[in-house]
Amino acid sequence: MIKVTSANALLVIVRMIFSLISQKVLAIVIGAEGIAQVGNFRNVLSFFEQFSILGTSNGLVKYISEFKDNNNKLNDLFSTSIVFASFAAIVSFIVLFFYSNDINNIIFGSEKDYAYIFKILAFIVPFMAINANLNALINGISDYKIYSKVTFSTVIVSAFLIVFLTIKHKINGSIIAITLIPIIQFFIIYLFISKAFTRYINIKKFNLRLVFKNELLSYTIMSVIVIFSINYVDVAVRNLIEKNVSIVEAGYWTAMGSISKTYMQFASAIFPLYILPRFAKITNTYDFKSEIKKIYKMLLPLIIVGMILVFLFKNLIIRTLYTDDFLSMSGLFKWQLLGDLVKFIALVIAYQFLAKKQIVYFIFTEILSVALFYFFSVYLIDIYGTEGVVMAHLVRYILYLLVVLYILRHSFIGENRDL
Repeated sequence: MIKVTSANALLVIVRMIFSLISQKVLAIVIGAEGIAQVGNFRNVLSFFEQFSILGTSNGLVKYISEFKDNNNKLNDLFSTSIVFASFAAIVSFIVLFFYSNDINNIIFGSEKDYAYIFKILAFIVPFMAINANLNALINGISDYKIYSKVTFSTVIVSAFLIVFLTIKHKINGSIIAITLIPIIQFFIIYLFISKAFTRYINIKKFNLRLVFKNELLSYTIMSVIVIFSINYVDVAVRNLIEKNVSIVEAGYWTAMGSISKTYMQFASAIFPLYILPRFAKITNTYDFKSEIKKIYKMLLPLIIVGMILVFLFKNLIIRTLYTDDFLSMSGLFKWQLLGDLVKFIALVIAYQFLAKKQIVYFIFTEILSVALFYFFSVYLIDIYGTEGVVMAHLVRYILYLLVVLYILRHSFIGENRDL
């Protein structure tokens, strides 16, 4: 865990530097309104990144970590994943290419014409699937060095592409650049993982047998429903802010989300690289409690200190990443930071649902979380404006944490028992 977090600390710094460059250019060239539209498109991209392998990324990580010393099992696993990815690519192509106008109207509105972007995206989905499979291998074998190299290279190249195309073609350039990132990531991943891949996987032994069909389908049910819900609600909330306040305020909320994702990168990498493989191997409640304590003891002080610094220097961060026009978003920080802190505390425990394939609990808690966020956003935005949305973010994760603790109460209370 120390190795993962230490390596990730450097990545966070690199991400922040290049996020500063790209976000600054976006703020100057396309403004808050453009950032809101880019945010909507990122939600579409996020969904298809998961759908490209039918939402099985967490399942792949789990089974790779279990069978990393068994090449035959890994070949069967990846053979199944390839069939899943092929099906997802066909469905995605039909939806994105032939219904591009309808998707454009839902995401951007009929007054904007980005249908051609979705047609381009139809050809990008297979690259997303390959990237997801290779990333799952990196996470499953917990190779944080390769993970660091891939992430480091992708961040740098992607930032320069976004900056170049945004300056040249404004918002169209921004969206095209984001669309092309999976292709860039594909070549970068292939460059760093080709040797490791051949050590674990033999392509010649791939077949169309669906040996791991049942195991992976459970993750499909979990992930596709949840990922769709999360991204759909993000778009709905962004449109809610635009309708009730203004599109500029929707851009401020999107900018706040980008800052949140940047500083949360410090903690987020540990989930697939350490927590999921580790929880998958734990077989009793004593070890589970011990692992939870260890994670909190090491990471919570660092996260809390980091968040305090972010809050104290929020105006400097806004001026550095964006422009003075964005300073009115400073009121969003306290609620976003508190919400993210509770979110981290809750997710560490809730990852047990993924590790143990507790499908019903996972889907229930995630859908509940999304529904709570939308419900409280609708209610609080009328009272507090955009600030009400980040307040809803905090309330959502407090209730989510309480529900998760109640479901897993027997893992923390009472005698040691098998999981």
